[in-house]
Amino acid sequence: MLKVAVCDDVPVLAEVIENLILEYDSSIFEIDVFNNPFRLIEFLKSNTYDLFILDIEFGNISGIEIAEAIRENNLTCPIIFITSFNEYMERAFKVNTFDYILKPVTKDKLYPALNRTIKYLDIDDSKFTFTFNKIFYSLSHSEIIYFEKNKRRVLIHTASDTYETLLQTNALLSKINDNFVQVHTSYIVNARHIKKVSSNSITANLDETRTVEIPMSRKFIDSARKQILMKIRELM
Repeated sequence: MLKVAVCDDVPVLAEVIENLILEYDSSIFEIDVFNNPFRLIEFLKSNTYDLFILDIEFGNISGIEIAEAIRENNLTCPIIFITSFNEYMERAFKVNTFDYILKPVTKDKLYPALNRTIKYLDIDDSKFTFTFNKIFYSLSHSEIIYFEKNKRRVLIHTASDTYETLLQTNALLSKINDNFVQVHTSYIVNARHIKKVSSNSITANLDETRTVEIPMSRKFIDSARKQILMKIRELM
């Protein structure tokens, strides 16, 4: 299930968006509606979402400020802004906006954005398959946070478990999708889970409360930064 936060201080408009999403496909979306933007910001201290749909105009805060709070812990989750005015577009894209929809929200405007979101979040993506000790495993690319390599040995880290298989680096890279970035000879990271990029390391989210710091080597630092930036721009 995709966890979606819809935030609009006009309950009727928030309900329209919620109903359109459920009509699109109720089987893959779990939706929380927030009519108070400060309640959403408070909720983010201990929770996260896969997708945010935010009104951009509130009384005491803007949707862009909400997005800035989101980006403190998640650089790459899709954020879709809903607004009546295109004057906010330049500021909106500075927080890595995934899409920007002018009111009124209709199927023709919202559904293409949902299509792109599903593709980006790997909902329809092929699985990463591997074997270890003669047992076959199949994981969604989106649930893999990073790979850790030591020669042919590969540790596959997810939020809930760590798996192991034997695979050469080139073979591993050929099996994964383009959301993964090699940042070190020993580490390949899913850009969707990156929280922060430092001078020689990356911080990735394991879940709502836990993170992991992954080193970046001199060999990969320039290419990795460019690829990560490109992945973030793809959200726009």
